[in-house]
Amino acid sequence: MAMIKKHTIPLTIQAYKLQSYFPDSKCSIRNNTLTWKGFLQPMVLSLKYWIKLVYQKDTHPDVYVLDPKPLIFAEGKTKLEHVYNTKKQHLCLYYRKANEWDASMFIANTIIPWTSEWLLHYEVWVATGVWHGGGIHSNINTVYKSHFDRAAAQRKSVVLKSTTLFNSTSSKK
Repeated sequence: MAMIKKHTIPLTIQAYKLQSYFPDSKCSIRNNTLTWKGFLQPMVLSLKYWIKLVYQKDTHPDVYVLDPKPLIFAEGKTKLEHVYNTKKQHLCLYYRKANEWDASMFIANTIIPWTSEWLLHYEVWVATGVWHGGGIHSNINTVYKSHFDRAAAQRKSVVLKSTTLFNSTSSKK
């Protein structure tokens, strides 16, 4: 069976798509490196976060929260969850070794939504002290192969917790 060859999306096309989705953002390409800066707001009641994405051809995109800086920590915590570097606010959005992202994918359809998802989990973490975003940097012991696997496992966990809660309250009656 013939393998389908994945084609790298040119930086100019990546930039065009980012600009079309986020017209108020700033995008530049210099020395084979795409830099995008824009605001993301994971929910209507969320803060607006000023984000910087740096993508050098043939590497993985790096995403940073520029503002607010510093991001606040959950009570009792001394570092951010699920980041490569707390001081730089360099976000870990996916497990790079599992090839969850590659250069044939649009950044605007993957990395940016994953950044928004990270920000949502961050806000919940600040409020509760518990990281619900999964991944290998958190205190969850399972490494998920993809966001889909992680989401499925989280849904299953919520169902199990709900069922346990329902059963325990029903048996007390």
